[in-house]
Amino acid sequence: MMSLPLLRRLSTRTHLALGLAAMAVGVLSLATWLNLVPDAEVVTRRHRAALAETFAIATSSLIEQVPPEALRDTLAFMQARSPDLLGVGLRAADGTLLVDLGGPGLQSELTASTASTDRVVTVPVWQNGEPWGNLEMRFAPLRDEGWRGLLQDPSLRLSAFMAALCLPLFAFYLRRMLRELDPSRAVPSRVRAAYDTLTEGLLVLDAQGRIVLANKSTSLMLGVPDTRLVGQSPSSFEWSDADHQAIDSDALPWSQALESSQLQRDRHLHVRSADGTLFTLRANCSPILAPDGRLQAVVVSFQDVTELEQRGVALRVAKEQADAASQAKSQFLANMSHEIRTPMNAILGFTEILRRGGMRQADEAGKHLDIIHSSGRHLLNLINDILDLSKVESGRLEAERVPVAPHLVVREVVQTLAERAAEKGLSLTIDYAQALPPQIEADAARLRQILTNLIGNAIKFTEQGGVNVRLRLAAQGEQTRYCIDVQDSGIGIAEDKLEAVFEPFVQAEASTTRRFGGTGLGLTISRGFARAMGGDIVASSQPGQGTTFSVWLDAGQIDPDTLLDPAALGAAAVVPAVATGITWKFPPRRVLVVDDGVENRQLVRVLLEDVGLQVLEAENGQVALDRVASESFDLLLMDMQMPVMDGQTATRLLRERGCTLPIIALTANAMKGFENELVAGGFSGFQTKPIDIDALLQDLAQRLGGEAIEQVTADPVAPALLTAPVVEAPIVSRLAGHPKLGHIVARFVAQLPDKLAQMDAAVGRSDPGELAALAHWLKGAGGSMGFDEFFEPAKALEDVAQSGDMLAAVAVMDLLHALEQRIVQGHASLQLGTVETVG
Repeated sequence: MMSLPLLRRLSTRTHLALGLAAMAVGVLSLATWLNLVPDAEVVTRRHRAALAETFAIATSSLIEQVPPEALRDTLAFMQARSPDLLGVGLRAADGTLLVDLGGPGLQSELTASTASTDRVVTVPVWQNGEPWGNLEMRFAPLRDEGWRGLLQDPSLRLSAFMAALCLPLFAFYLRRMLRELDPSRAVPSRVRAAYDTLTEGLLVLDAQGRIVLANKSTSLMLGVPDTRLVGQSPSSFEWSDADHQAIDSDALPWSQALESSQLQRDRHLHVRSADGTLFTLRANCSPILAPDGRLQAVVVSFQDVTELEQRGVALRVAKEQADAASQAKSQFLANMSHEIRTPMNAILGFTEILRRGGMRQADEAGKHLDIIHSSGRHLLNLINDILDLSKVESGRLEAERVPVAPHLVVREVVQTLAERAAEKGLSLTIDYAQALPPQIEADAARLRQILTNLIGNAIKFTEQGGVNVRLRLAAQGEQTRYCIDVQDSGIGIAEDKLEAVFEPFVQAEASTTRRFGGTGLGLTISRGFARAMGGDIVASSQPGQGTTFSVWLDAGQIDPDTLLDPAALGAAAVVPAVATGITWKFPPRRVLVVDDGVENRQLVRVLLEDVGLQVLEAENGQVALDRVASESFDLLLMDMQMPVMDGQTATRLLRERGCTLPIIALTANAMKGFENELVAGGFSGFQTKPIDIDALLQDLAQRLGGEAIEQVTADPVAPALLTAPVVEAPIVSRLAGHPKLGHIVARFVAQLPDKLAQMDAAVGRSDPGELAALAHWLKGAGGSMGFDEFFEPAKALEDVAQSGDMLAAVAVMDLLHALEQRIVQGHASLQLGTVETVG
C-alpha cells in the first residue's frame, strides 16, 4: 500500500487513474466470486468428479462379472485415456488394496487423508447393492505449491491483467479529458504567459478552496510544479505567522475570504516550501462574486518580502548595536569631560594665579608650574589614548619585534608608580616566580604602556592591601609564553563583565566611573598592543577579592643556559632616565629651516642660534631645493604642509638628486606609526609640533655632534606678572618675557589684524583654498608664538575651509575676531620681552 507522502507526490491524473483501475478490479473480483465469470479450475474439478463417477460405475458393473484382479487391465486402459490421471487404486471394504496403478505416491496420499481433494478423488464401489470398497484416483495438481501456486490463481491473474491494462488506458483517457476540462485552459496562452512573468505569486481558488490556477512564481515559492498544484488546497502547506507560530487552516486569509466573502489585505505569512526554504510573504485575497452574490472564486496574490524582512532584522540589530555604541560613547564623553576638565581646572587656575601674582611665598611659582606641567602631561596622555584607540579599531596598529628585557621594563614601571601606591598606603611588589630569559622579542614602548595601564589601574581600584607583579613562564602546546600577572586586592570584577572591560569606552560599572574616574580606553588599547605583539591579555577576578590581569607574549626559543634566576633578576639595574636640567653646545653647523610660517622659522632660529648653530631659512620646498643646490648645509628641518611645494615632495626630490643630508620632518601628525611613512618618504627622523625643545636639541646633538653641559639649577624666579586688575583676562603670549623672542611675538600681534582681514575677504569671495592656507598659517604661528588659544579655532577653520563649508567658516571667524579683541582690549604692549600693563 502506498504511503501518504508518496500519494501526495502523485499528480491528480494518476490519482484518478489508480482509483478507476481499482474500481474495475473490484467489480471483476465480485463477478468472479458470484461465478459470473467462468473459472477453469471449477470446470476441471467437475470434469474429474464426472470421470470418477464413470470409473466407479464401470468398476461396479465389472466387479460382479470378473474377479478384481481382472479389472487391472480395464483400469489401466481407462487411465491411459485421461492424461491428468496419475494413479488409480481399488481398495476392498477391509482396506486391502487390490489394484494399485499409482505406485507408492498414491498409497502415501491416500493414507494421509480419506477425503477427496483437488488431487485425490475417492468414489465408493457397490456390488449387488452393497458397498464393496472404494475406487481411489490421483490427479495432477491444479497449481504449484507455495507462491508459485498463488500466482497461478486464475482470479488473481485476471485481476492483475485488468489492473495492468486499465491503469495506462485510464491515464491516457483522463489526460485527454482533463486537458479539455482544465480550468486554466480557459485562460488564453498570452494571458497565462503574462501571469507567469509576474514576480508576485498568483492563485485562483474555486468555491471549495481548491487551486484551479497557479503561476510560476507561486510554484517557485511553494517548491511544487504549477501543474501539480491544481486541485490541491494551499492550506496543505506549512504556514506560520510573523512570530513563526503555526496557523490553523481556518485562520488563513483565503479561508476567511471563502467564509466571509470579504477582502483580506496585507497578511504577513511564513511558508516553508517543499525543499525546506522559508519564505516571508504578504498575502492579499480578493473574492469573486456572481451577480446573485454567490462566491465563485478567490484570487490570492503573494508578494515575496523575505529579503525585506531580513534587511529589517539586520537594521534592528544594527540599530541596537548603534544605540549601545552611542550610549557607551556618551558615557565616554561624560568621562572625558570629567577627565579633561580636572587637569584643565588646575592648568587654568594656577596660570591665573601666576598671571595675577597671587603667591604668598617666593617658591610657590615653581610648585604651580610643576602642577601645570603635570596636568598638561595628563592631558597629552588622554589625547594619546584616543589616537592609539583609533589605530586599534582601524586594525593599523603596528609593533616592533626587537630584543627587550621585560623584567627591566617591569621594574622601571613599578619604580615610576611606587610613589602613587605609597600615597594610598599600598604595597607594590615584584615577584620573580622562576628563572626567566634575559630578553624576548617585543616592543619595549608598547610593553611599558601596557604595564603602566595595568599597574596604574590596579593601584586606582585598590583601597587596602597592595599590588603584586608576578613574572613567570607558561607552556602552551609547543609555545612558551612569557607571562606578567598584575594581581591586586581591590574591588574585583563580576565574572560576566570580565570581557566587557576590554571594550572601548566601557568600565565594569557606571558607579566605578563616578568613583574612580577614567576614560575606559586603557584596557582596550593595552589588549590591542599585546595582540599586535603576538600575545594577549586575559583577566580573572572575584568581586571583593581582587583581580588579576595577565599579559603574555611569545618567549621564543628558550636557552636554559641563559636563564636568570630570581636573585639575578631582582639585582638587575634599571637604565637611568635621561638627565634633565642640561644645556647644549654645538659646533658651528649650518641648518636650513624650511617652514612657510615666519614665526615658526624665527622661533627655531632663536632656539638653535642660542646653542651655537648657524640657521638659514626657506619658506617652502621649492626654495629649499634651490638653496640646497647652491649652498652647503649640514642638516634640514622640513615642515610638511607648505604652499608651492610641500615637505614630502621636496624631500623626495632631494633624495632623487642624491642628497644624503639628514632631513628632520616637523609635523603635527602625532599618530603612532606615521614615522614609517616618513622613513619611506626619505626623512631621517621627525619632531612633532608643538616642538619639544629638549627632544629636538637631543636629536640634533646626536646628528651634529652637540655636547650636553650640566646646568646649575637656580631658584625659580617668578616671571613678570600682570598686576593691574582686569575685567576680562587678556591673551598674553607665554613667550612674551623671552629676551630674544619678544620682538617676534610683537610682530605676530601687529600683523594679526591684517591676516584676519585677508581671511574675511577669502570668506567673502568663497575662496576655500586661500582661507585654508591662511588658517594653516595661523594654526602654526599662533601656537609657536605662545598664543595657544588660536590653535584649535585655526585648525577648525582649516578643516571647514577644506570641506568648502563657508557658513561654518563665518562662525569660526567670529571666534577669531573675539580672540583678537581680547589681545587688543587687554592693552598688552609687548616690547622686547617686557609685559607692560597700560591702564
